[in-house]
Amino acid sequence: MKTPMKVDFDDTEENWRLWGELVELWICNLHPRPTDTGKLVNQMTAHGIKGASVYGAPDRQVQFYQYGNDDPLIMLLPTEAMMKEGRKTAVAGQPYPLPTFYDAVYTGSRKSFTADENTLLTACRIGEYTINNCE
Repeated sequence: MKTPMKVDFDDTEENWRLWGELVELWICNLHPRPTDTGKLVNQMTAHGIKGASVYGAPDRQVQFYQYGNDDPLIMLLPTEAMMKEGRKTAVAGQPYPLPTFYDAVYTGSRKSFTADENTLLTACRIGEYTINNCE
């Protein structure tokens, strides 16, 4: 799932869990938010995320926007070139490239989760949401 607009790491359930945990730490101000992509990759690696990388130079600035329900809706749009590059990740005749953690969720009919499974899935989805909405 490598696209030039995204944070990237090895697509494993463990990495998605760790990424979601790191995002939650930033949300709750329990871990310093990185100010550039080099620091972001360093934090990801220190948190145990394997294969961490970010498109572009390591001094590319990182900004966080925290918002509430009453704040304006911010629509982040990639450039046309970034969109075209991202479309190359879906290949005809192959499964759509969803993150690996979805495999555990969508095997057969929908299932109920334990509290621990629900916490894990929520962390993974928060991490995915954050990547999907970054530029």
